[in-house]
Amino acid sequence: MKIFISHSSMNKTYGEALVNLLRSIGIKEDDIIFTSNPAYGIPVGQNIFNWLRSQITENPFVIYLLSEEYYQSIACLNEMGAAWIVENKHAAIFTPDFNLSSKEFQNGALDPREIGFYIYDEERVLTFISLINDNFEITKSTLIISQSVKKFIKEINEIQIVKIPSEKPRVVKQPNRSEQTSQSSKAENKDFNNHTLKFQSLIINKKLKDEELILLHYIIDRNKFNLMTGWQETDEIDNIRQWEDINNIKPILSKNYSSILKRFEVRDFIEVSNITSYGNPKEFKVKGEIIIDLLDLNEGSKQEIQACLSRNFEDHVNQSTEW
Repeated sequence: MKIFISHSSMNKTYGEALVNLLRSIGIKEDDIIFTSNPAYGIPVGQNIFNWLRSQITENPFVIYLLSEEYYQSIACLNEMGAAWIVENKHAAIFTPDFNLSSKEFQNGALDPREIGFYIYDEERVLTFISLINDNFEITKSTLIISQSVKKFIKEINEIQIVKIPSEKPRVVKQPNRSEQTSQSSKAENKDFNNHTLKFQSLIINKKLKDEELILLHYIIDRNKFNLMTGWQETDEIDNIRQWEDINNIKPILSKNYSSILKRFEVRDFIEVSNITSYGNPKEFKVKGEIIIDLLDLNEGSKQEIQACLSRNFEDHVNQSTEW
């Protein structure tokens, strides 16, 4: 069995990161099909469509790297349809800006109720590695796997920093290409910088409650950009309680988690990333631009979050000593 990474050429960088991850945990080069890299792609002299058809009918494990660009590509949709017909084992991995509510995804060949995950979700990536371990020989070293995944997440976050300011690809006419690209880049950077200033000013100007700041710190500290809700909410709260205990933080986040999620949704910090078969949210993801802000906080924002942690650490210790 091989691993076939079905992707749009527009998302080549994400695909390359996936290939690097697979190779680092022990997947052989010959067991990976990734057409954007000649080393893993179509043999010289082969017809692309005939070759891909033969590969898919041999039942590879298919990784669908889903994005807006994927659903705009006829070639990608043909790959998906062909793999779906022969019922290949598969996993759906979403690029950071992919909208799970899009009609293309909801009405496509893949069942939207099946579990997929965002490419920057470290915990889900580890689960994915456990899944492919059933069919492929990978390293037994948990240290190598852990280091490989952390390197992968870092690589993905660096890709996001480049991609997020220009979320939608723009078609630039040839006559004024350099001029239009320059103007577009300036406008996008201005919008991006304005958003960053607005977000970080909320922190510096004390517009966020302590429990909101602590949730931001929880997200950064755990490198966890997906937050469980609905029937999974108790699991997330249990994780938060353990984290609060380990860090000696007053349990205001675990006690107010539901209301904080609602506030974050209203503030447009998070969006639904996974739903139940009945259409109810069961997971939120931190929005891409917020992730970038959190990974590059200015000193004022860092100091405000640290002051919040100190306040709640002291309160927690004081309450404990009174007993």
